[in-house]
Amino acid sequence: MKQDWIVRFGDFVFKHRDTLPVPFIIVTVLVLAFTKPTFSAGDARLLLFVMGGLVILGGEAIRIWAVGYSGGTTRSKKLIADRLVMEGPYSLIRNPLYAGNFLIALGFSLLANAVVIVPLVVLYFAIEYYPIVRREEYFLLEKFGEPYSRYLSEVPRFFPKAFTTKKAVYDPSALKGERWTMIGIVSMLVVMIIIDIVRFKFL
Repeated sequence: MKQDWIVRFGDFVFKHRDTLPVPFIIVTVLVLAFTKPTFSAGDARLLLFVMGGLVILGGEAIRIWAVGYSGGTTRSKKLIADRLVMEGPYSLIRNPLYAGNFLIALGFSLLANAVVIVPLVVLYFAIEYYPIVRREEYFLLEKFGEPYSRYLSEVPRFFPKAFTTKKAVYDPSALKGERWTMIGIVSMLVVMIIIDIVRFKFL
């Protein structure tokens, strides 16, 4: 099977996916530094924080659910797949970890209290994750052939068609690597609170 440019670009993005968010975060912080809050009323700000927090928790819950089935190889710099994972959240959508990441980023965009951040998050995820998903699909299709081809036809990438999951043994030991995601979430929450205080004081 011939690789198209998106698959080749996805290979580059996959290898650098841990550092690619850094420029986006820097741009986001700069935008917030010079943008007035969209909502200034106390009740609206509180509602955004509650909504954003719930979306972030939902995204991390999906990640915790997915990691217990996919294992620790998801943090590898190389594409690795000892077996096809089609159970748990992977029986609903093919990319639950990336869906969780999107919800976490979307939650932070709500906490940012700046309308402009939401489309930036959507654009960023489209640019980064679509090529990665295409690259992973190419890899898995080459490795597993017809079983994965059938899985592609039955399970959507991001939006579930059904809500009945296939059961399998959940491996909690795979959650060890997830602590770094949790540390990142807490760190970003602290940064967002500081930015919010500064914006309302000086803008």
